[in-house]
Amino acid sequence: PKGVVIEHHALATYLHRARNTYTAMTGVTVLHSPLAFDLTITALWTPLTAGGTVHLTSLEESDTQPSLIKATPSHLPLLTNLAATASPSHTLILGGEALHTDQLTDWRTQHPGVQIINAYGPTESTVNITDHHVSEDTPDGPVPIGRPFANTQVYVLDSALRPVAPGTTGELYLAGEQLARGYLGRPALTAERFTANPHSSTPGARMYRTGDLA
Repeated sequence: PKGVVIEHHALATYLHRARNTYTAMTGVTVLHSPLAFDLTITALWTPLTAGGTVHLTSLEESDTQPSLIKATPSHLPLLTNLAATASPSHTLILGGEALHTDQLTDWRTQHPGVQIINAYGPTESTVNITDHHVSEDTPDGPVPIGRPFANTQVYVLDSALRPVAPGTTGELYLAGEQLARGYLGRPALTAERFTANPHSSTPGARMYRTGDLA
């Protein structure tokens, strides 16, 4: 566990995008994850910027069907086996783990009209920094993580920090308005993971090395 220092500006940038994109936030969301987990930020703060309602309860004990839930792909078997009203009526956002289309099959059969969004982003980029709206046209296999949000950048780079050719595997680096300040009380780790951004014309711009391949 590591403390990630997120600035109010970065959080406000994320919440502004989430409120405008996830329109079901004006309804009911279920806050089912620990407050220290960044998954919680979307379900707790975004509805409060959009006039929505937050229910603090577990997925199993929710007595009102939510309009939106944010969860991990590992929650899908639980949601599939619960009553239909435990799942959202409008939007299901999944993140925190790689998502494959076969994980969605049973749940989508039960809830064919619900929008599914695959979101990606480590805590160091303030919750999520890309997302992909899953559709019937999404090919079988790994679900794409989508495109970067406004005012953020995502690079796929080689070991010399050069962009790789399309279709070539590289490491993901993140940059922009949602980047964290660093790790609390861990300057060496901050310097290792948050590096200067050679692809930006902004003085002092940084990027975060995720360790993820794309």
